[in-house]
Amino acid sequence: MTRGMWEWTAYGQTDRGLVRRTNQDTFLVDNRHRLWAVADGMGGHPGGDVASRLVVDTLADFAPTLAQGASESSATEDEGITFHLTTMVQHAHAAVLTHADHHPPLHGMGTTLVAAHLLLFPTPRLLIINVGDSRAYLIRDTTITQLTRDHTLIEEYVRDGRLAPEQAARHPDRHVLTRAIGLGPSIESDIFPCDLLNGDLVLLCSDGLTKMLTDERILDTAMPHRDNPPLAAHTLIQAALDEGGIDNVTVVVCAIAGIPDPANRH
Repeated sequence: MTRGMWEWTAYGQTDRGLVRRTNQDTFLVDNRHRLWAVADGMGGHPGGDVASRLVVDTLADFAPTLAQGASESSATEDEGITFHLTTMVQHAHAAVLTHADHHPPLHGMGTTLVAAHLLLFPTPRLLIINVGDSRAYLIRDTTITQLTRDHTLIEEYVRDGRLAPEQAARHPDRHVLTRAIGLGPSIESDIFPCDLLNGDLVLLCSDGLTKMLTDERILDTAMPHRDNPPLAAHTLIQAALDEGGIDNVTVVVCAIAGIPDPANRH
């Protein structure tokens, strides 16, 4: 899709994996409203698939409201979009709690969420919101950067200096969540802004990918297909399956490209 002097191509794919009997991941690719998301239902809890679907459906329903945050000032627009994204997550949290109240066997269901909204003026940039350990990455040139911060017990230990990163990577409790949509009376989410450049590749994923592949392996796998998001998503998922596929794995890939100004062509 195009708007102004920029175009974007986004694609999502999910797989049950090789061990789980069901797929509790859900994703959203809404190119019209430039909103993409991955939700990973909590394993070991009833209704993880229901929770992730409720969250993604809520985001899809509220996606048109993101246009209400538009402004000529990028600072003001970021504030407006941040408010709308946060409100959408709060509505999603309420939807999960309400559904669990009406269906007692699903009490305690929850899900992670990572979502990204693309802003185009005056320059392209992302606002990313996350709860839990589903991640957003930026692939630029030959580097990969994690844009979000995991809400896990072990990540807190690393930030507090109680564990080294290399210890955290092998810790048996590294996937114990400290935040999830659907747990507790209220929800706290984080917002991460990211300026974009021509040729950037944005990746959203559930931890079914990052359990199987290191950041460096994700980079090496995606790089040859950076201009083909469907192939990049498929190749990343296949790589996770080749490594054992112990969890559901979901990937949303978006490529950002500048459109040459015809007035500058000779």
